[in-house]
This record gives sequence, C-alpha cells and structure tokens, in this order.
Amino acid sequence: MTNSFIHFSSSRLESANLYSYQDGHSSAIFSIELENILDSLQNSDKVFVMIPSQLFGFMTYENDIGLKGEILKANALIKIEDQLISDVSSLEFFYNANLQMASWIDAQKFNFILSIFNELDSEIVVLPEHSLISEKENALYVNQNTFIASFSDGSGFGGSSLVLPDYLLTLDLNERPFNNFRIFTDSPAPNLNNFSQSQFEEKGLTDLHYDFLNDKKRINENLFERKISIKFLKSKFRLNQFEALALSASIAIILITPFIINSLLHSSISSYKQNTVDIFKQLNPSFTRLINPKAQINDLTREIPMQHVISSKDLEALSFIEQLADKSIEKISVDINLGSVTATVRNLPQYKLTLFQELIKVNSAKLNADALRQGPDGLFGDLVIYYDAE
Repeated sequence: MTNSFIHFSSSRLESANLYSYQDGHSSAIFSIELENILDSLQNSDKVFVMIPSQLFGFMTYENDIGLKGEILKANALIKIEDQLISDVSSLEFFYNANLQMASWIDAQKFNFILSIFNELDSEIVVLPEHSLISEKENALYVNQNTFIASFSDGSGFGGSSLVLPDYLLTLDLNERPFNNFRIFTDSPAPNLNNFSQSQFEEKGLTDLHYDFLNDKKRINENLFERKISIKFLKSKFRLNQFEALALSASIAIILITPFIINSLLHSSISSYKQNTVDIFKQLNPSFTRLINPKAQINDLTREIPMQHVISSKDLEALSFIEQLADKSIEKISVDINLGSVTATVRNLPQYKLTLFQELIKVNSAKLNADALRQGPDGLFGDLVIYYDAE
C-alpha cells in the first residue's frame, strides 16, 4: 500500500512537497508544481493533503444543544464576527465535536484544493497541517524553512521559520508557557532561544508521518468530501474517451428524466384542471374558479332538475330489443318517459308479426301495430311495444 503526504510550500498554494511511503518505507520525496501533482499520485492508494494551518481560524465552542450545519456555523462565528476579515458567508466551516473546536477557512481556497484532488482515483484525506502532531500537547515542529505549531486544544498555526520569533511573542504564556512545549526538529533550528535543550526531540516530517499513520484515531479524521464528476469516474473505471462520453450521456439522461416526468405530470394536471373547468362552464356559464371540484359539482348538479329516474321496468326495454332482432327491422328507438320501444320495419312477413304479438303477451306488455301498412313484399311502418303497460 502506498501512502502519500502533500505539504504546500507556502500559503499561496502554488507548489508542494510530496512524501510517498510504500509498505511502510519511504519511497519518494520531491517538490512539484501543483498543476502537475496528479501525475505523481496515480499509484497512491491514500493521499493526505495537509493544508497550511495558518489558513485556518480556530475557536473553542461548546455545542451543548447539538446544532448542525449553517445554524451551528452562524451561532459559533457570530461571537467573533467583528474579528473576522472575511464575510462569514465566504468561509468553509468545520466542527470537531470531540475537541469542541470550531474551525474555518476561506471557501474559495478550500474548494480550489478539493477540485485538484477530487478526480484522483485514491482515498483522499484533507486536514490542517498541525494535525500531524499529537493533539494532546503543545508542540512545535521546526526546520530551516518552516514551522508548525500544534496546541493541546486542537488548534494550530504555521508559517516561515523566519517569523517564528514574532509569532511566539503573540502567545498567551499563561495558557501556553514555553516550558510546556515539545520541540521537534531534524535540522539546526534557528530562533528557538525561548526553549531549553531538554524540550528538543530529534524528529523530522517523515517521523511525524509514521506516527500519524500509526494513530488510528487521527487517521480517520477528514475534511474532504468527494464530488462525483465525469473526470473522477473516468479515472476510477479507466474509461476511454468513447466510454466516458457514453457515461456522460447516461448520467445526463438519469438527471434530466425526473424533470421531464415532472414537466409531463404538471402538463397533465393543467390539462385535467382545464377540462374540469370546461365541464363546469358547460353546466354553469358563469363559473369562473375551480377550488373544490367535488363540492362544486354537487352544488351545480343540485340545481339541475331530475329528468327521469330509471327503474327496473326501464331495463326491461333491453329484453324487448333482443326479441325484436330481425333483418326486417331497420331502426329501434326507446322512449323511457313513455315506457315504449319503437321498431321501424320493412318487408316484415305476417307470420313474424304474429310471433312478435305472442312474445309480447307472454311478457305482459302491449303491442300497437296500427301504424303498419301492407306492401308488396310484406309489412312496413312503425311497430310500438309498451313494456310499461300496467
């Protein structure tokens, strides 16, 4: 397994030093421009991106009521809003519940770092640089060029070793007395006259890396959240250009389809509402607004008089229509109000008329054949059956 650590050369984030460890052994240490760094990380299983701690702000904050998200951010930063150079909305905010430590960084710089490493097919861990040093003590790592300060409350700082003396003067010696510091260095460290020799320990960045990798608690901390992108998927699944385009199209379809379905549903709902309004206007031309269709249709139909109540007797007309099925019958009409079935016949043989009359008697109905006339090939005219003849 290959672990790599990224340390930026300065807070300008233009270049970085890369430390790689393969199966626990140091394999590469070199400086590289940030724009070319991904090519050197292709074989890394896990990449630790250590952001200069001086880019962060820190504050102890007791979140006793369990606030989250933007509410937590607003409540924490409102206490020091007057001390912030940047607008609160331009800051990326984090909260470590175990340490009760709030931290923040310029969102533009933070997102710039994330965008570089987001497409890398490796496990990415992003942390403030002082996280390399144990959080249980006040400590300094110093080399000829830079220093990293870590404090027991979880906060930290860093910068050029040339400004270290000035920085030490800003510390509250009541909270962080010099004799309470451990000093790690792997080279002659300048400007450390405030500390006694007993506080020094020979330990370089490589040693801090090994300590960090062996500390399971610290190794699980992470400020990085991957954003799925086409570049990342292409790298992850080793896709060629055609496969990447096909994947892009598939993702686009998946993302767009819900909006299309939603649009169609809205269109159907609008059409349904308009059709409902049209029906209401047919019933009542003065109708203007649809609020509660069920209640409104009940109100409208309550004003319409019932023309006829269909009874079981009316359904008997169907049986008479069935009995009249004959090629001599041209048309059949039913008048429910009169309780009658009228059949218009042409060339009806006399024997069929007699048969109809017998069938009608059996069903307790009345047949009126007065309108029939004799033609050359049989009877023609209207034959009326009164099925409600009681």
